[in-house]
Amino acid sequence: MNEDQRLTRLEKEWQNRFDCFTTPQPSTRQSFDLLNKIKEDHAVKPLDMREELENQQQIQSARSRFFHLFLSQWNYYGSHSWLYTGILMLFLSLTIGGNTENVINAYIEWVRWGTLVVIFGIAYAFRTKDEGNCIIETLSYYPLHYQLFARFIIVMGVQVLITIPLSFYVFASVSAIMLLFSSLLVMFFFGVVGFISTFWFGQNIGLIITLTVWLLQLLGKGKGGIFYLFQVPTSHTFVYMHGMVFILSLLLASSALLKVRMRRVAA
Repeated sequence: MNEDQRLTRLEKEWQNRFDCFTTPQPSTRQSFDLLNKIKEDHAVKPLDMREELENQQQIQSARSRFFHLFLSQWNYYGSHSWLYTGILMLFLSLTIGGNTENVINAYIEWVRWGTLVVIFGIAYAFRTKDEGNCIIETLSYYPLHYQLFARFIIVMGVQVLITIPLSFYVFASVSAIMLLFSSLLVMFFFGVVGFISTFWFGQNIGLIITLTVWLLQLLGKGKGGIFYLFQVPTSHTFVYMHGMVFILSLLLASSALLKVRMRRVAA
């Protein structure tokens, strides 16, 4: 080995020694910080289920969103409620149709007690089952007024499906169609009153208001004129009363939009 090779070897040897001596060793804290940084970079963030649900809802069509809205609210009415409502209306139909020979009297009784079924159907559908369901209502993707409106449509839709076939048994006359539409309009009015009063004032106060209106009508026979809803078709104010009921129902229903607007402004 010549002198140049020996010097080169010594230079590399001392260079390695200096590199090992001058390179700082990482501290324990630095090592843990590095490990934590690596974990954060590779960690999988948990899914935000509400955000994922909202994204899925945005992708769906309007028809699909409405379908899922009604499907989600069906549990508040449900098949058992539909069955009980049908049994109750069938019992009323058989009782009224079998014991009342006069079609006009049958119509009055049908409207009177049919509206009461609608009132309790609305109250049942709008009930708060428990604290858990109350939280679900609040945190649901659908606003509360959408949920209440869907339940209102479900109750009235079920009532119409039950009322139409049974009415032909009660109103066994040529004027059955007219009496059917008349009874449905009055039932719709009480359904709107129950929906709007609950929407504005809550379940308990809403039920009290609706029952008060029903009782005042029950006790106001012959005293309310055009404002008396349980009128016989031969009354001279019968047609005017139905026009008033239709307009008043629309006005009451439109007040829900005012309530929604007030909530948005307050928010």
